[in-house]
Amino acid sequence: MITAGLDIGTTSISGLLYDLEIRTILYSITEAQASLPFSLNQEWERLQDPELIVKQVEHILDRLLAQQPEVAGIGLTGQMHGIVYLDTNGRAIGPLYTWQDGRAGQHTGRTGSPTYAQQLSNITGYTVAPGYGLATHYYNVSGQLVPEHAVGFCTIADYVAMRLANSNVPRIDATQAAGIGGFSLRTGDFDRNAISMAGIDCSLLPQLVPSGTAIGSTAQGIPVYTSLGDNQASFLGSVPQPGESLLLNIGTGSQLSVWVPDCANAPSTMEVRPFPGGGVLMVGAALSGGKSYALLEGFFRQLITAYTGEAPTDVYSLMSRLLSEQVPGSGSTGLTVNTQFLGTRTDPENRGSVERITLENFTPGGLAHAFLQGMVDELHSFLPELEQQGAGTFSRLIGSGNALRANPVLCAKAEAAFGLPLELGEHAEEAAVGAALCAAVGGGEIASFGDAGAYLRAESG
Repeated sequence: MITAGLDIGTTSISGLLYDLEIRTILYSITEAQASLPFSLNQEWERLQDPELIVKQVEHILDRLLAQQPEVAGIGLTGQMHGIVYLDTNGRAIGPLYTWQDGRAGQHTGRTGSPTYAQQLSNITGYTVAPGYGLATHYYNVSGQLVPEHAVGFCTIADYVAMRLANSNVPRIDATQAAGIGGFSLRTGDFDRNAISMAGIDCSLLPQLVPSGTAIGSTAQGIPVYTSLGDNQASFLGSVPQPGESLLLNIGTGSQLSVWVPDCANAPSTMEVRPFPGGGVLMVGAALSGGKSYALLEGFFRQLITAYTGEAPTDVYSLMSRLLSEQVPGSGSTGLTVNTQFLGTRTDPENRGSVERITLENFTPGGLAHAFLQGMVDELHSFLPELEQQGAGTFSRLIGSGNALRANPVLCAKAEAAFGLPLELGEHAEEAAVGAALCAAVGGGEIASFGDAGAYLRAESG
């Protein structure tokens, strides 16, 4: 049995065909995100074109079906938190406000006043971070920026799913709804009373359905299933034994994720996200993630260009050589980098730093090592809080994300920090695999989401 999985990322879009019988990808496509950012009026805006994304996904899907027309179902996932406004025909009005959009992190008044996200959180009693769709919408409502004919909004993955399924009504599951904000784990739905208190019209909220619900069919008659949040999809597509595993994902952003049956008292620094089929993911999210190392690459690139007059073609190879060199200073005396360059979910104004500089350790190689260590340390800092919550003993460390796959030194630092061998899945497209497995559960080919791990193969990395 073969299902298709589509992953609409921030910088790339992936599609694949997954064979359940042999537990492997038959064919995959990954393309750079063709939707260039909109012309920005503010430096904190992060917008993309939803119609270009739809066309690119349709093109990828056509190429997949040309390889194998007999597909049992299509599952989707994609960048969480962002929203697209819709008209009565289910068509996008305006841009995709991505999860990186910073409008809700702006202050409601003069310096020292709360941000829009903080004000919304205070009113509703739910922590709604900047970049979450509800916070973005709250800012737009406050500034009268909601498109005049908007009758609803949804995530980009669910917008694409609706278009593929020839529907005009968005339907989302709990994993995506929680990423929008104002979602009650207790009721499994948006807390409409709390949201209404902020002056938000709840009729614009998308309709919730169970994970793996079929929402329509393509022109070829292939069932399309409601999308999963990308964090949950990555977990589903890379972790064979959820209750015993830590998932370390380092890509554009980064997360440490753990599945638990329930969580009544979650740490304030961690997010609790619903998981398809039951239970929750406790997630410690670092906003900078792989962008931290890209920041250092940009610094080296500018320096080389200024010195030589020519832009280098490949700085990452140089950085790899630097990582192989002996670095003076280690442990408590070594160079230390705090990689919170984009702040944190709970403190968006926090910033990163470089500390413990000595006359010996402030070298290009020292910086490269310290940046990687800072990326790992930020995620490892969530582990003690998980253990305090009784999340259990973990026997496996699963790695996903392009940053881990491309950098063995980063993998080694993760193994040293967590004290476990790092296992990288057989395939790089973990979220798309999770989407394909979701379609298999929705179509009945897999009995439940709890059984999906049996259809994975993992290898030590």
